[in-house]
Amino acid sequence: MHIIASLLEEGFIPFAFGAQANLDMLHPAPFGAALRMIPSDGPDHLAMHRIINRLNGLAYGGKDMGMPAWVQIDCGALPSSFIGFALPAEKIPDRLKWDMDLRGDEPFVPVAEAISIPTAAPGVWTSYSMSTVIPGHKLGYASKLMSLKAYGCRRTLGVAQFDNFALRLHTRFGALEIVEPRVPYHTCPTNTFTYALDLRGGAVLDVLERGGAMEDPRDPTFVLDAQDTDKMDWMAQRKQAGIARYWLLPPGADRSEGRVLNPIFEELL
Repeated sequence: MHIIASLLEEGFIPFAFGAQANLDMLHPAPFGAALRMIPSDGPDHLAMHRIINRLNGLAYGGKDMGMPAWVQIDCGALPSSFIGFALPAEKIPDRLKWDMDLRGDEPFVPVAEAISIPTAAPGVWTSYSMSTVIPGHKLGYASKLMSLKAYGCRRTLGVAQFDNFALRLHTRFGALEIVEPRVPYHTCPTNTFTYALDLRGGAVLDVLERGGAMEDPRDPTFVLDAQDTDKMDWMAQRKQAGIARYWLLPPGADRSEGRVLNPIFEELL
């Protein structure tokens, strides 16, 4: 099953929203899905800015991580492009219209988006803000796939929490190399970590879009409780000392008896 093609058949509209110069640099039709290019420059697209912000806020506002407008500009539309799926306004359920604060003049409405911004290293992007307001269609997953393909991404960096079930989606792309086992200065300080992911020159994206899976033959060295900050600090100390490296193995974030557990592979150096 080709995931992107199936969403097109359901009537979802692929789009990219960012500065015109960024749109010009994208692959115009990742996985054969032509992107509707919407420039963020100037006042004519204020409604799109507002809807993208509301979409992100619905996904992350409960953790007080909804995207401020300045972040959306400085770290989103200006250096990159939001890429995802939209629906014609008449196909948006009434309750969702209310939740998204639609005003009735939107020709189509983004319902899922993902964004990555380039780093100083060629082909390496930092991914954030994957979100959707229509569950059950793999729209967030498909948006991340399509965006990484459009950027020509080869390796990603990301920030997540050990108790976030989005890890089950992120690890579909492969085992996550843990760059920082604990990031206590984050908005969610208890169990935030940073990770890197090798997309193998982009080949991972093609496998996943065709409905394939990334297998990892390694067995976990130990299981990390998502609230075990002592273990996270221990991992950070060993990594900083050059003793070991760590990977979060698929599928990650397994709920068991009220706890969230993550399989960790330790490579001794």
